[in-house]
Amino acid sequence: MTDYLITVNDRNPYSIGVDYEIPTKSIQYGNLILDEINSGFTGVGQTFALTKGGTAYDPINDQQLIVVKNNLVMEPVEDFTTSGAYIIFTTPPAVGDDVFIIALATTADLTRTVNYVVDSGSHDMLTGNKGNITIDVTGIIESFTILSDQVGDLNLNIKKSNYTDFPTYTSILPSNLSLSNTQKYRDDNLIGWDKTITAGDILSFDVVSVSGIRRFLISLKLNL
Repeated sequence: MTDYLITVNDRNPYSIGVDYEIPTKSIQYGNLILDEINSGFTGVGQTFALTKGGTAYDPINDQQLIVVKNNLVMEPVEDFTTSGAYIIFTTPPAVGDDVFIIALATTADLTRTVNYVVDSGSHDMLTGNKGNITIDVTGIIESFTILSDQVGDLNLNIKKSNYTDFPTYTSILPSNLSLSNTQKYRDDNLIGWDKTITAGDILSFDVVSVSGIRRFLISLKLNL
């Protein structure tokens, strides 16, 4: 659920600032059906290559595989083991045995994008602090994007605190983020940044200088 906070801009009753967070992306689960190996059964061989779409598949461990032989689920370690991209049966499968293998797999996009919007409405934006936002996850800032409503100049500082230290802040930047006669900027190098965010940290946004811009978005992508 997205939370909204409305604040009043400095010395301007018709200017508003809006900030919000994008919720954490959910983990998605999926299973893989591995390529069939039945054609290789001779009643002698015990070791068979594991592939998915013809590409070698290397399971994390024996327990990651669900192996069904002739409609009976086989027990990892006791009935089979794995070694690299190979499965090794304790008893060699016979000609005509029917085996299918499912690999339990997970995929996840463990990122959160934190967006903060500063809007001065129909009036020129003023310098100064534009509010705070609390972060409820732990992660590393891996990139940022600034987008403004129009071409202009902007210098922005981002500072960090926590509940214990508040209202004392420390800048997380080696120098101010800047727009110079443009309306967009993105960076994923973040050289010199304090990129570590701990759940409960508070970020504060200060406009150091601004010209020609009335609204902008600062977007921070966190790798959780």
